[in-house]
Amino acid sequence: MSSGWFARVGLPLTPEEDAAIGELSRIVAPDTRVAVTAIATWQEAAAFVREIERDAAWWDQEEEERERLWASAAELRTEAEMLEHLIAVTVDLEAQVRSAARAAVAAAGVLDPVIASEATGMVLLAAHQSALAGMAGQGPGHRFARKFALFSGGRWPLGYHSARFAVF
Repeated sequence: MSSGWFARVGLPLTPEEDAAIGELSRIVAPDTRVAVTAIATWQEAAAFVREIERDAAWWDQEEEERERLWASAAELRTEAEMLEHLIAVTVDLEAQVRSAARAAVAAAGVLDPVIASEATGMVLLAAHQSALAGMAGQGPGHRFARKFALFSGGRWPLGYHSARFAVF
């Protein structure tokens, strides 16, 4: 795992990051032309998250995929094994990610602690989703694994909304 959580937020996208985000957006919205939107500040990131929260389409799509993966993984493991693994994944990351989010927000001069909490929660959700995809036999090309890889690389993939995939 990375120790560079949020280390690249606000920086210009590298060609590799742009390609990774393009691949993820094609998975998320295969029949739609998607614009990649690079978010520059923590405040813009928080505003985009609020925008997504008003439209449940992204959440619903991710939840449908999570349910599909849960059913697939449940064919391979007991639910107790699955829960134990998912809890371990998130517990192992929580303190490290929370500390990194708080430090990144503070370094940017942002006074709102809710932003760091939201960022932490999104990393932990992505870790959970990626681990579930792995338990279901999905490889690194799965959308949840790709999303978590962006987080691990120091970015915050904010999500898909209104034909835009935003990344901070």
